[in-house]
Amino acid sequence: MLNRAMTRSLVGGLLVVLAYGPSIAWGAPCSQACKDEIAACVGAECQSLSTKKLRRHCKRICAKTIVKDCYSDLSVCGATTARPVRQPTGGSGGQPPSGGW
Repeated sequence: MLNRAMTRSLVGGLLVVLAYGPSIAWGAPCSQACKDEIAACVGAECQSLSTKKLRRHCKRICAKTIVKDCYSDLSVCGATTARPVRQPTGGSGGQPPSGGW
């Protein structure tokens, strides 16, 4: 029999995975397919930078530009799709809820 703390942590972990899973995987196809290109950019452009802050910024720029290029042209990294199709949330179309406080 599981104790309460273990049961809570299992249930909590499952809820986190269910809640954040789709948003984390939203841009996966291009970012996954471009891993080698991003690593090559980081190796060539970022290693000689003097501070961690500059290297981190450089890595972010490498990833952002390569993945953006992949979204416009899938042949850049060999991705089969740019990103998964987002499922409609059934919300109000981005409009804030009507009514007062």
